[in-house]
Amino acid sequence: FDKGYSYNIRHSFGKEGKRTDYTPFSCLKIILTNPPSQGDYHGCPFRHSDPELLKQKLQSYKISPGGISQILDLVKGTHYQVACQKYFEMIHNVDDCGFSLNHPNQFFCESQRILNGGKDVKKESVQPETPQPKPSIQKTKNASSALASLNSSLEMDMEGLEDYFSD
Repeated sequence: FDKGYSYNIRHSFGKEGKRTDYTPFSCLKIILTNPPSQGDYHGCPFRHSDPELLKQKLQSYKISPGGISQILDLVKGTHYQVACQKYFEMIHNVDDCGFSLNHPNQFFCESQRILNGGKDVKKESVQPETPQPKPSIQKTKNASSALASLNSSLEMDMEGLEDYFSD
């Protein structure tokens, strides 16, 4: 069991098998297909939760009673994405978020953008916070010197490896 389970986890994250990192499902696909069964923890909370359980969850998140009734009315009318968007607006104290939520990752990114004061979420960038503008001639010189330095260090590494393996 453990062997198969760990293989499935590694496969899901692109570490085994075809080495494909699968794209996450959109809201529409989550709402229309693959409802969670007993013991599963995936799915759209607005689509796959019992309305009473959803009401309790929203109360625990300190949503106003008027907001809860608006969200539950949207859920009863099967407008799950609009209910999600209304929830987003309420937790971020925004009157109109100005976009339509279509993906769980979009919910996260937009939430981070609002919490960071309008700055976009950086995706694993290694750039400094305030880049220094340089003239284009200086950029070319710096790039060529950096490339030359990189090439020389790679040559030294290769020589070291050749010496290591020839012994």
